Amino acid sequence: MPDLRLPLLAVFLAANLASAPVEDVRAMMLQARALQLRGGGSDPAAAVAIYKRVATLVPESAEVHLRLSEALQETEDGQAAVAPARRAVALAPRNAEARAHLGLLLYQLSLKDEALSKEAARELRAAAVLLPQDPELWARLGEVSERLKDGEGALRAWLRLGRLRPGFQGAWERAAIHARALQNYEGRRESVLALNARNPEERHLRMLEELARDQIQAGYLAHAEESFLLLARHLPQEAGLWENVALVRIQTSRFDEALDSLGKAEALKPTPRTTFNSARALMNLGRFREAETRLAGLLAGTIQDDLIADGSLALYAEALLLEGKGGPLLAYLKEHPGREQVAGELQVFTCQALISRNDWKSALAALKVGIARFPKVPFFQQAAELPPEYLEYRFFSRKEARSALEQLHLEGMAAIWSEFRRWDKCLEALERARTLGPVRNVDILIMQSSAYEQVGRTEDSLRVLREAQKANPGNPMVQNNLGYLLLEQGRELEEAAALIEASAKATPDNGNVVDSLGWAQFKLGRIAEAEATLRKAAELSPFSPEVRKHLGEVLVKQGKLAEAAEQWERALAFVFPDRPALEKRLGELRILLARESARKVGEAQEPAPDATPDDDDEE
Repeated sequence: MPDLRLPLLAVFLAANLASAPVEDVRAMMLQARALQLRGGGSDPAAAVAIYKRVATLVPESAEVHLRLSEALQETEDGQAAVAPARRAVALAPRNAEARAHLGLLLYQLSLKDEALSKEAARELRAAAVLLPQDPELWARLGEVSERLKDGEGALRAWLRLGRLRPGFQGAWERAAIHARALQNYEGRRESVLALNARNPEERHLRMLEELARDQIQAGYLAHAEESFLLLARHLPQEAGLWENVALVRIQTSRFDEALDSLGKAEALKPTPRTTFNSARALMNLGRFREAETRLAGLLAGTIQDDLIADGSLALYAEALLLEGKGGPLLAYLKEHPGREQVAGELQVFTCQALISRNDWKSALAALKVGIARFPKVPFFQQAAELPPEYLEYRFFSRKEARSALEQLHLEGMAAIWSEFRRWDKCLEALERARTLGPVRNVDILIMQSSAYEQVGRTEDSLRVLREAQKANPGNPMVQNNLGYLLLEQGRELEEAAALIEASAKATPDNGNVVDSLGWAQFKLGRIAEAEATLRKAAELSPFSPEVRKHLGEVLVKQGKLAEAAEQWERALAFVFPDRPALEKRLGELRILLARESARKVGEAQEPAPDATPDDDDEE
């Protein structure tokens, strides 16, 4: 930014000096300057007298009025200094030195005269726009904003001061206080992270831990991981911090990294929970034998936490099933039936183990128990829809009866494979199941379509969704998934929009579907509609990065770049596959916004004496 201050005595070269000899005025100004304290002199009162004489010769000189105000302030007559300071700003509104002097003068006077606080804040804001690298201006603006109970203004000032002086903890602490009171998430995050960047005090660590837990609660997993890692850096012997990092990584499907963090936690303090979560990570990495060993050891001991106990038993059963160990699973479940809360799930595993061993008679008996005791479990709901004679052993010699049960088992196994993202195995099981009989449940087709999409077989995914559409044309999930896939492929956009509109009409409170509708409207060029729809989707699914990404795209299209950047910033609080690409785009958008802001400041007209700068200019 160019230096906007008036060069000393430059004003006296103007045409309005005709009323007095130029050399006399220059000499008088130099003499007065030498008498000022800031000029190395010791008689500011004499300087005042000379400046007043010069002011009668060149009354339109901002420089003269500024120096007169300075000299008056040096004589400790602050009240008298205000008028010439205001006059200097009125004559040269873009004079950074004059604005800064007036703002700081008013700040000092406002400490005793509260009535001057508003004007002080206004002038300090204007000066900070012209001198954005001056920390004193931001500090005084923060203080006077607090006295005016202007939390937003105080937050902006303290954040700006903190960025200028990263080591000044006072600025970050006050910013954190205001951000928390205003529920300003970004301000709170920035200030708390800054307070913990180097050698934090204990209270700063507590603030960081609280922030991390709030981030987990809000679903900002990427930011939560950042906070927990910072905590772990300062408190490396706290096993719980490494475990929290691992839980975020498990939830965001980064299982190798999760195992690394869990290893650090277990080295410090092994617990049933860390063992269970390590087994979860191993299962998702396809390392079923290792997971089985860990879970067997865990289940051999006493687990106080019922949720961990139930989860470990279910995970152990899945590991044995996926390894083809139906016999050991049945033997274990016979000795360890589990709590009533998981009895339905364990009954499913029992049926699947029996079918996998071709123990048809026992399988039929277990199915009948499941249908009677757990009618709301999907596996038994599907079993109940089979022809009644298929569940009678005396009729079980019929091929179609055995095929129906084996198909039911394979579809159940496909669901387990999909749980651990083994899409190849999921598809293998589903394709085998389809050779045994027609698909009776559209949910199976939806799962098969998703599996095809995950392995990059888009045409097969589309084909299966078309099949699901034919089987159940009014199914909202089928409509949404098919419509969105067509959108992403750039095909049949009108049909895609119609399908998604029908799905949204049937499920108006489903944020994912409303997001699909907004994206369809965007693709069709209905930008205003898309913005309104995606804003609704953001309300329904405030923690969805996909919604924030789409809304940002719409806002960019409309030229609302600052808000688009805000939406993308919120999206990046989460973890998703193409996160680096969005980070790059956001960086480019930030550069564009900075250039636009600089252009606005450079081209702006001179503000009126009481003008208040835009927040964009401040930033």
